[in-house]
Amino acid sequence: MVSRATTRETMASGYLEGPPMRPAATFMLLAVILIAYPTTEKSQQGSEISVATYDENPAHIWNRLYSALRVREDPQGKVYGEDSLDPMLWPRSQHLLSQPSHGIALRVLDEFLRTHAENLTKDVLKRAMLQRDLWAVFDWSVQQLQWTGTPEYNNEKRELQSRLAELLSRLALTPEQIKALPDNYVQAVASGAFSAQYDKTHPQQPFLPPDLFDPRGPWVCIAVSPEFMEYGGVAKSHVVGVSGRSVFLVFVQLPQGRKATLDYFRTLWDFPQPWAPDTPIADDASVTNPDLPSFPAGTKMALVRQMVLFDNQGKLVMSPITESVQIRVCREITHARARDFTGGFATMGLNSGQEFFEIRISRPLLFSGKQGGLRPTAYDEKEPPTFLTQGFDGIDGRPGQSSRSFGAVMQRCLECHSGGGISSFNSLDSLLKPSRRQADSQDDTYGPRYWNQSAALWWKEHRDDWGLLNGYWKKGL
Repeated sequence: MVSRATTRETMASGYLEGPPMRPAATFMLLAVILIAYPTTEKSQQGSEISVATYDENPAHIWNRLYSALRVREDPQGKVYGEDSLDPMLWPRSQHLLSQPSHGIALRVLDEFLRTHAENLTKDVLKRAMLQRDLWAVFDWSVQQLQWTGTPEYNNEKRELQSRLAELLSRLALTPEQIKALPDNYVQAVASGAFSAQYDKTHPQQPFLPPDLFDPRGPWVCIAVSPEFMEYGGVAKSHVVGVSGRSVFLVFVQLPQGRKATLDYFRTLWDFPQPWAPDTPIADDASVTNPDLPSFPAGTKMALVRQMVLFDNQGKLVMSPITESVQIRVCREITHARARDFTGGFATMGLNSGQEFFEIRISRPLLFSGKQGGLRPTAYDEKEPPTFLTQGFDGIDGRPGQSSRSFGAVMQRCLECHSGGGISSFNSLDSLLKPSRRQADSQDDTYGPRYWNQSAALWWKEHRDDWGLLNGYWKKGL
């Protein structure tokens, strides 16, 4: 249960000591004090939202830090971000830079650093997750954009970044500790909490394929061509959306199995004209040829997001922790156009011929050792969108506007994957020339997962936000 825990101290406590006062005099004195000071004190100290994310005690400093940096409350009192994948922050957000949220964040960060609260737990999973959660806030502060008529917040950004950089350094695990983190996908499958396969008689029942990561199994992981590794992998927009703090793997399974899937990929690569002119945009622009052969009904696609960390040597490292799995099942092949929003999401979902599923990480489940820390996203679950937005704050809205009602999380998949058949597949360019032909690797150690991980880490290493974080570390040495 979420409650609001104010940080205001009783300012009149000093006056309540000493000789007794008459009730009327006491009331008048308290009234004068509260009238004179509340606005100033609230603007400086603000309030914290009570959560029990990292410890069962909401007052625990790890919970208070998480709340100060990642949890938001809209003007109507609705709380967001208690267990979200990504922080409730957008490129044009002023939250954490303006008051009172900036003061709250600095106050809790300073307390955490001063007391060396990173030593309160040796739990490597919690340390890894807190690093992940704070790293996202640091990167956001680097990418935050000024909106017309708003301050640049340069000083506020430096105040926030310098503290986050120090804390992130303290939380970093050793390479051996990161390597020893659990494979929570395997744990989730073994828990029995999820069905092993899609059930067309219960089309909304989420499932986790136990053979998804089998390098010789029915699911084929698409490899990024070495020539295009600088783009961060096959799912480029997703890598960019989290600034390279996660690796994204794209898997495809045709109903007939692995060989049929690879044969279909070969058909696409051999297609004589995979690209067609995109004349409405420019004469020299191109789009995928609409005559490309589509995959059959029953084809499944999965987008797996896995956590990137950095070790205590400052090196980016791939972790074994799965953050989310998004699966699409093409129950039928339709001719629906991509991104045709006519009729709304319900009509789009029906026309696309697809079923959508998402399994995502849950901190309470992860820390308690249940279900591998993974849970299904409910079909009616709502939260502010953070992926591919226009950059306006999803809680406060645009300047002068209040927060709005958010659609279901699962509906957002249709915003990019509403087309029928092959037109719903946005990683198609990795299967067409000039990309290299997809084929089984002779060495599973250097298969598609290796190349996608390498591409994402390479991309992150060349980001400005990673360079700035390293700059703070070097300055502190």
